[in-house]
Amino acid sequence: MKIGFIGLAQSGKTTIFNAVAPHSQESHMGAARMEVRRGIVKVPDERVWELVKIYEPKKITFAEIEFMDVAGVSGKKADTSRTEKDIPPALREPEVLAHVVRVFKKEMIPHPEGSVDPHRDIENVESELIFNDFISTEARLEKISRQARLAGDESAKREMKTLEKVKQHLEAEKPLRLLELTPDETKIIKGFRFLSRKPKLLILNVGEEDIPRIEQINKEYAEKYAGKDVDVVAICGKVQAEISELDEEDREEFMQDMGITQSALDKMIHKSFDLLGLITYLTGGEKEVHAWTIPEGTKAPQAAGAIHNDFEKGFIKAEVYTYDELVKYGSEAEAKKHGCLRLEGKDYVVKDGDFIIFRFNV
Repeated sequence: MKIGFIGLAQSGKTTIFNAVAPHSQESHMGAARMEVRRGIVKVPDERVWELVKIYEPKKITFAEIEFMDVAGVSGKKADTSRTEKDIPPALREPEVLAHVVRVFKKEMIPHPEGSVDPHRDIENVESELIFNDFISTEARLEKISRQARLAGDESAKREMKTLEKVKQHLEAEKPLRLLELTPDETKIIKGFRFLSRKPKLLILNVGEEDIPRIEQINKEYAEKYAGKDVDVVAICGKVQAEISELDEEDREEFMQDMGITQSALDKMIHKSFDLLGLITYLTGGEKEVHAWTIPEGTKAPQAAGAIHNDFEKGFIKAEVYTYDELVKYGSEAEAKKHGCLRLEGKDYVVKDGDFIIFRFNV
């Protein structure tokens, strides 16, 4: 999973990026000469450590998230000279856009708009994403319409019809995540990776003085903005960045003193998994204990395919234990003795926390 941080200058975007990915960063110049900073973070999962106690494996593999600190969002859309080439390609990479919104007030840090107004900034950035999608849609329509008209290409005609629907929605200044599409239409536009169709996490960057009422702030903004593929999380970026630099023992003590119950990383992982509808299943043995991330509702053969395509192609059955049962009895053999093993077929929908052994034949 990739999560891309966007936000206006002086919003604290990079501070929060550093808080969630402090030790695995690299910087490079991406396409369109926009700097992209990346950090790979392992998803904390206590279930993995419990399985490690059982199997004592040679290798441990956690699920991973790639965080991206992406430049290229200004909160301004009214630039008629803008073309599709001006939209940083890196903006299209993430599955989730994390918009860092400045809520903290600190006079020594100027705001690009001259004043701190979170609601204005949220609306302006959303409008810019919509406008960028409009530019991309118009550019493609101009190209595909000629192909549909001159060659009589039926595929081009279907694409053009879908993009006209998209364009009409964008002209009404509505994000594409609110547009109802058929499965065929969804397939047609998938490759465009439209920005306003991506799930969005609004990160409210509050000041230290707001920490005691952070849950209330979160609730107020969630009531206004949370909805289809949009969620809200309030954190103090400055304090979270300080927390990320402490060792585990000092970190817990500092968080208790500050009245903070979760790290920024934990909050973002939880919210992002919910936005994308992701779950985790587990595999284990002497060689490796591994956490696998899949979409909720995935059936057993496709879950097996997350490990290797051959597992999906040659799927026979899945031997399934719940995580709780396996840990309770301490081994597969003991769990099996107590009737905890289930043999599941191709229609089985994998659940979060399932421990699975796939049987397949290639």
